[in-house]
Amino acid sequence: MQTVINNISIESVSSWLPENKLEMRSLGTVYGEAEVENIIKTTGVERVRIADMGMTSSDMCQKAAEHLFDKDGIDKSVIDGLIFVSQTSDYILPATSICLQDRLGLSENTVCIDIHYGCSGYIYGLFQAACWINSGMCSKVLLLAGDTTSRMINPMDKSLRMVFGDCGTATLVGRGSNPMGFHIQSDGSGADRLIVPAGGFRTPVSAATSVLEYDEDHNGRTKNDLFMDGLAIFNFAITKVHKNINILLETMQWEKDSVGLFALHQANVFMVNYVRKKLKVRSEVTPTNVTNFGNTGPATIPLLLSDLCSTNNYDLSRVVMSGFGVGLSWGSVATDLCNTHFYNPVNK
Repeated sequence: MQTVINNISIESVSSWLPENKLEMRSLGTVYGEAEVENIIKTTGVERVRIADMGMTSSDMCQKAAEHLFDKDGIDKSVIDGLIFVSQTSDYILPATSICLQDRLGLSENTVCIDIHYGCSGYIYGLFQAACWINSGMCSKVLLLAGDTTSRMINPMDKSLRMVFGDCGTATLVGRGSNPMGFHIQSDGSGADRLIVPAGGFRTPVSAATSVLEYDEDHNGRTKNDLFMDGLAIFNFAITKVHKNINILLETMQWEKDSVGLFALHQANVFMVNYVRKKLKVRSEVTPTNVTNFGNTGPATIPLLLSDLCSTNNYDLSRVVMSGFGVGLSWGSVATDLCNTHFYNPVNK
């Protein structure tokens, strides 16, 4: 799917981090110091944030939204759309976005929707928000993206425990004067490459799905836990993402050298750098912050923006954001962020 939606503006971006830090090197006593150092060298992740027990993705996103409201002095009555992007919802039902409408004190005229996506989810959320605004249905949409991925990972799975962290973010989208380009793609044949096999209605949790098993790399997990075929996801990313972005640039009629920032999903340092090399762009315009926060799923892109754009002097007149992962799904957005307010992550 390729399209350009006119007169859309990303007005503000904020993020909220749990205070609890997990230092990867502290896991040396669990997995072995040599193994831990090897994983850190491969992923670039040295520490992540872990949400306290009882804190959900929606709690973190709510805090990020309240911070954004406070910083922007927002009259909440003007918000008429709310999108919650997460794989770790509060309940099977009702939709978490509906609960957040009440908790945030938004109008009953607010349209709400949950988008159950991971690493590409922020792109899908921006697309949904832009469609609502372009249709005239909404004037301002609050996009909340976050996950408590740590809850889906077995403690004995070092391959995932040493990569994923928790975070919640808030983005305010409204009417503007600039175009926003999208290129979104899907391939469900790769659904089993990144999956929690049990816990849904197809395979309910049972004694059989709760048996701890170890793979050839000595990572332990049950069918109730997150599984990732790391090599398959890596090959997918380095094969598909740069092509997706290049087509979007052609659609926008942007020269690659004119883009001041490529905000890529922060899967890990190695993957981001490899995608950057496939794109043939400079490292200066393709930053990473995964070292301190890990892979926070749908929150990585807005976390990156709030973390770096609030203090660094990037040329934001032409920005490309790209998310890729579970599904398999991948997509990119091209827009102008010159007038966007970026707020430092809370608890950074």
